[in-house]
Amino acid sequence: MISTLLFGLTLVVAKPDVKQSVSESWTRTLVVGHRGAAAYEPENTLAAFERAVKDGAVAAECDVHMSKDGEPVIMHDYTLDRTTKIKGQVKETPWSVMKEAGVPHLADYTRITKNRIISVIEIKGGEGVAKAVVDHISKEDMVDQTIVFSFNDKIVEEVKNLNPNLFAVWLIAAKQTPESFAATESIFRRTKANAVGVGYTNCTAEFVQSVHALKVPLFVWTVPPGPQVDRLKGLKVNFIITDHPGDVKAQLAAK
Repeated sequence: MISTLLFGLTLVVAKPDVKQSVSESWTRTLVVGHRGAAAYEPENTLAAFERAVKDGAVAAECDVHMSKDGEPVIMHDYTLDRTTKIKGQVKETPWSVMKEAGVPHLADYTRITKNRIISVIEIKGGEGVAKAVVDHISKEDMVDQTIVFSFNDKIVEEVKNLNPNLFAVWLIAAKQTPESFAATESIFRRTKANAVGVGYTNCTAEFVQSVHALKVPLFVWTVPPGPQVDRLKGLKVNFIITDHPGDVKAQLAAK
């Protein structure tokens, strides 16, 4: 809990809490801002993360790579070409160069999210990146308000071994069919993940049922406003990850 003095009155504001939000997600679908709020502000920027907070998303997602000199930086792609004015691979570029180009550090992201919104950190690549993320979250005392994502099941497993108390989500890129459910469950159990994520085009009623039968929450990405939101709400998925957190939140709240 956080106490704030306003007009002589002490207001008690609850910190973001992963366990509490996951519990709530079983009764209503919650919204995660993708790369902050990428439809409204440039992706993975401080402005995008602030917009996710402003729009009332339960969480703001970012992506993390390691720089050449071992600093965790906020960047989706493995190269800098698409979203900055410089070129090259993230892992081959020093942090100082990326900083000048406007790339945030993980610490910049958590300065915005800490005690305000759940931090969702998708771990991408680079030597030592999982440990760097876990160490930073632990140092900032943010374990209870952080979710770690990865498509790499080995990274999910590493995160859980480094800190079993961190909530970790294995993102599944492959299309899921009833024939693949058993193999998927086997990998999921090995990783010790707390939840799974899937793209909305691969999110079938059968897959939702198979995940929920394990009493595991389901995150679905990257969902645009419109019919897919209504469909996923009807399937009772736990979390919708979207570039449009404000619009999707309003649509979910509509009767």
